[in-house]
Amino acid sequence: MTVFSLALLFIVIFTYSLLKPLLIEENVIFEVDKGQGLNQVVDQLHIQNLIENPILVKFYGKILNKSKTIHIGEYLISENDSVVDLIKKISKGSIYYRQIRLKEGSTLHEMLKMLKNNPYITKDQSINDLSVINSHLNIASRSLEGLFHPDTYNFKKGDSYLDILERAHLIHKQALEEMWKLRSIGLPYKNSYEALTLASIIEKEGIEKKEIAGVFVRRLQAKMKLQSDPTIIYALGDKFDGDITKPHINMQHSYNTYHIKGLPPSPIGLVSRTSIEAALNPAKGTSLYFVSKGDGTHFFSDTLEEHNKAIKEYQLHKKK
Repeated sequence: MTVFSLALLFIVIFTYSLLKPLLIEENVIFEVDKGQGLNQVVDQLHIQNLIENPILVKFYGKILNKSKTIHIGEYLISENDSVVDLIKKISKGSIYYRQIRLKEGSTLHEMLKMLKNNPYITKDQSINDLSVINSHLNIASRSLEGLFHPDTYNFKKGDSYLDILERAHLIHKQALEEMWKLRSIGLPYKNSYEALTLASIIEKEGIEKKEIAGVFVRRLQAKMKLQSDPTIIYALGDKFDGDITKPHINMQHSYNTYHIKGLPPSPIGLVSRTSIEAALNPAKGTSLYFVSKGDGTHFFSDTLEEHNKAIKEYQLHKKK
């Protein structure tokens, strides 16, 4: 075999080794640690049985000068990736981003617990120290409840919980400011924070958000109590067992809207754009009451007499 033939054979084997799919049957997360160079990365890939010939891979990285452009972080290796694809990802820093969902209606306590339990997010003992969050985000409000936008957020391993909260707060703040400017006239709010507070109640009441908002707005205008069950549930916190009893309705609590007149001191959870929109542009009408029909919708009434009949029809009869 001639030298040319040997060189050609080497090139074919070399090219095939670099371009063939890696030795995996499902997607894998591979992590490049701080201080690792190309050789250490390649050795680790070989130890984890992700590549077959580390010498060829190191040679490839050296001739293309990839050893100087290694970025730390997690990388998603898919079934169809080749060595060339993988080295390209690591040299470009195309890291893998994880996701976390801040869900509509979640309380601050629930949100912080979720962040704390996520093993890929950096946090310390101060995660439950709300003054740290207030200071970092420069929030003047007495309560942090409801001041973060519910959404799915991408983050890389090691990101701080404060970074995620900062993004969520900024989006929330911008959205509320924009929507406040487009509000209907004659609403019973002193400021956008009061509108947000009502929006957080609407969030947990049902799907007919604008109709529900209309009821609450008319009750506020008429100096009636809101009498919203979600505010009782929020007031009870971990003590809520699934049932609202008469003592719960009668309890003296600043968040119990069966006890207080007007709005509670703060929102009661994360608020979606649609709920804010409903609070700022409620449906017109005359109804002052609504009751759940058990199918996700509500029956709306103008009078207490109609409302009591609806309670008997849609709730009391179903309990028998």
